Amino acid sequence: MRLILFSVLFLLLFNSCASRYSLTQNGDVGTPTKQPTKKFRIAYLGFNTFKSTKLKKPDGTVDFEALSDPYSRTIKEPIGGSFPIPGENKPNGIRKDLSPEKVSKFVKSFLEVTGPTGIRELEKFLEISKTEENYTYSFKNLPYDYYIVGLHYPVFEKTRNVGLNFITIFSSLFSVVTLGILPSYEAYAANTKVLVYDKNLNLLKELEYDNNYSVWRALWVTPNPKECGIGSLSCLGMFSPTLGTNPPMVFEASSSKISSDLSDYINTLK
Repeated sequence: MRLILFSVLFLLLFNSCASRYSLTQNGDVGTPTKQPTKKFRIAYLGFNTFKSTKLKKPDGTVDFEALSDPYSRTIKEPIGGSFPIPGENKPNGIRKDLSPEKVSKFVKSFLEVTGPTGIRELEKFLEISKTEENYTYSFKNLPYDYYIVGLHYPVFEKTRNVGLNFITIFSSLFSVVTLGILPSYEAYAANTKVLVYDKNLNLLKELEYDNNYSVWRALWVTPNPKECGIGSLSCLGMFSPTLGTNPPMVFEASSSKISSDLSDYINTLK
C-alpha cells in the first residue's frame, strides 16, 4: 500500500513540475544559410522525428513502437534541393545498372535507424516486392543527381550513460522528498547522421552531429520551451507512462549547422 501511495505521489509531483530542456547548440541559430552556387537536382530523405505509440500484444503484454512523423522535418528549407512528395516524379523504369547489394545497403542504412516505419519514405525512390522469405528492392530511375539522407537517433529517449543514470535516479528521489524544491536531472543521447549519395548510390560524405541534451525539473524552474510549464503532460520524459521519443526541438538545434555544412559541401560537387 505504501508503495502505491509513493508511486502516486511521485507521478503527481512530476506532473506538477516545470521542465527546462538544455540543448546542444551547433552553429548560429537563426542565421540564414547561403544557397549553394552550384545547381544540381537533389532529393532529401528523412530528417523526420518520431512519435511513440502503444501496442497490445496477443499475449496481453504492452510494447511501444516509434512511428515516423513525415510532418516533423527538422530541415524546413532543404539546401539546394527538396523533399519529394509521392508521385512528384514519374520514374523512367528501374535502374538495372545498380546491383541489388548496393540498393540493399542503402535501404539497410535507413531502416536500421527508422525501423519498418521508414518504408513509406523509401517508397518514393524504390520498388519494393516481397518474396516468400524477404523483401527485394529496386531503385527507380529518377532525375536526381544526388540524394541527401538525414537520420535522427536514437528513436526513443536513451540515457546518455550509466553514471548519469544514477544521478537521475538519486536527484529524482531527492526532488520527491523535497516536494519539487530540489530539481531532478536527466541526460539523454541524441545524434544526427547525414549521408550524401551520388545518383549511383555511392556514399560520398558522412556527417555526424551531437544533439545530446539534459532536462531539469522542479516547481521553480523557468520552462524551456514555454509549453513545458507546470502541469504539462507532454514533457514528462522518463516519468511519462509511455516510452518517449526524443522531441523535435532537440534535433532542430543543429539544423542551421547542417544546412551550412551541406551548402559548403554541395559547392565542392561536380
